[in-house]
Amino acid sequence: METLKVIRVPIPSPTLKPYTTTNCYLIGNKQECILVDAGYDQKETKIELVRAIKENELATPASIILTHSHQDHAPGVRQLKEWNPVVFCHSFERQEVLASISPLREIKFLNDTEIIKVAGEEVIILHAPGHTSGQLNLYLPSQQVLIAGDNIVAQGTSWIGPPDGDMSDYLQTLQRLKQLTLKKIGPGHGDWVLKPYEHIEFVINRRLDRENQIKSLLKEHKDLTSDQLSEMIYKENVHPKVYNVAKRTTEAHLIKLMREGAVRLQNSAYSLRS
Repeated sequence: METLKVIRVPIPSPTLKPYTTTNCYLIGNKQECILVDAGYDQKETKIELVRAIKENELATPASIILTHSHQDHAPGVRQLKEWNPVVFCHSFERQEVLASISPLREIKFLNDTEIIKVAGEEVIILHAPGHTSGQLNLYLPSQQVLIAGDNIVAQGTSWIGPPDGDMSDYLQTLQRLKQLTLKKIGPGHGDWVLKPYEHIEFVINRRLDRENQIKSLLKEHKDLTSDQLSEMIYKENVHPKVYNVAKRTTEAHLIKLMREGAVRLQNSAYSLRS
């Protein structure tokens, strides 16, 4: 059996700055191949994937595994319908995925710790919620590679926020990913992450630093809305196009802190519990 290849294919997409592409991953060899994520619904998606399949001498994928349902990761399935692929996702995102790939309606589900075989090698499916409730990650033990969807991006950190993101879940997922034996991580956006443990630790610390910043601001100002907090934290520090998701990340932190009993909400304003 030929060696398994894992090929990152950046697909042009109208995603969030600083990125202009979304990563799809081809996993397989000449005999068998799967695709992880399908990019945006535009003709460039199929052009880039077909080019990568030919260049790397891979079989046309019979299956597409969607890490999550967002518009820069899932709807490109429509461009690939000639492949007649079986589309997989987590059941928690059934409705969102169906909406993303409509009018295609055939999907199947993958569960946490499920093992699939690709070109004779094991791929372990991980339910890794945080960025979305049904986020899937894939771990290839033979290559010590993690395909992380938007739980990891190459530069900076991914946004986490309602309605489908959860900060408590996200931090638990990152701790779990840190336990894997890793040589590199395939992120949702950007180049391969070649220092996986440092990068995961960086993301954890960024989130915990942001949480502490929120608590410090509430201690100083007593009562603040999520809008006020977001302006203080992000207004001068992020591109205007990502401000909305930055605000949702603030809200995710506040939800976590309320759940833990550290913060309360009254009349649209948040304050520390004494």
